[in-house]
Amino acid sequence: MNSVITAKALSQSHNLFGHEWFYDFRELQHFVKDDKILERMSRKYSGITKQWTPELNSEWICRLYLSAKMILGATLQLESLIYAKRHNLRIVAPYLEYYTFLSLLRAIVYTLPDADWDNGNLTVIGHKKTINLAFDYITRFNVDGAHQIKELTMDLKANRELISYKLPSSGDSNLKHHDNIVKLATLLAEVAQINSEILERSVLKNSDEKNFILLNDYVYHLLNIEIENRAFFDMEDAYRLDYLARKYPLPTNIMHGMTEGHVEDFFGAWFDEDSDECAFNPDSNWGLIFDVP
Repeated sequence: MNSVITAKALSQSHNLFGHEWFYDFRELQHFVKDDKILERMSRKYSGITKQWTPELNSEWICRLYLSAKMILGATLQLESLIYAKRHNLRIVAPYLEYYTFLSLLRAIVYTLPDADWDNGNLTVIGHKKTINLAFDYITRFNVDGAHQIKELTMDLKANRELISYKLPSSGDSNLKHHDNIVKLATLLAEVAQINSEILERSVLKNSDEKNFILLNDYVYHLLNIEIENRAFFDMEDAYRLDYLARKYPLPTNIMHGMTEGHVEDFFGAWFDEDSDECAFNPDSNWGLIFDVP
């Protein structure tokens, strides 16, 4: 038995919108005004999973793996934000707030069946396209709510750009401050999670297990990154994807894709054992916005 199967075996089901879910949604249940979107999403995913291939299987494993990392990254950024504010390190706050939301919007975009993978180019789309794709989708749940969150996101972007490009002599006195960052970040993470559960359910219902293969070409593309003529390769990601290829080579929902070992290593990579007791501790609150195992 592997860690994904174990997580599923230990999970409790939660009823919401007339369906059973692995995840206990904290914010989404109060946000959704039109739950018919879930049925429409199920039909969209079915259009893909009924024509499942090893290529689609590999693509969606990569997409959900990336979504999980975006949620973990957003959690780390929010933990850092709380620490920075507590220690009057305010100049980094606009960056951390905005990139928390951008990471979560990317997590959503990676789960959208209408967002073309485009040989992996979906992973490098710009800020504007990410924001537009995500909110075009979130609007289907709640028009007014989506509009308000998008306005906040654009305000956070403005805050970040003001500090980045203008660096006013008055510091952050002209920035708008928001008290609902954590709550809305939780909501965005849950949108990605519910999409991943709908996809997983569709895969198990419609797809032939002979296609449950993680192709090396997709893993190679995910692991070998080139930015500004520099090559990057992460051994930790290579290990985790190799584990999935051997033990659970099919898409799983985001929460169950977050194995305990991966989570520990992800946050632990940002911990310095030689730092003093006042230093930032990335292990302080993994569950800040998502039920991280």
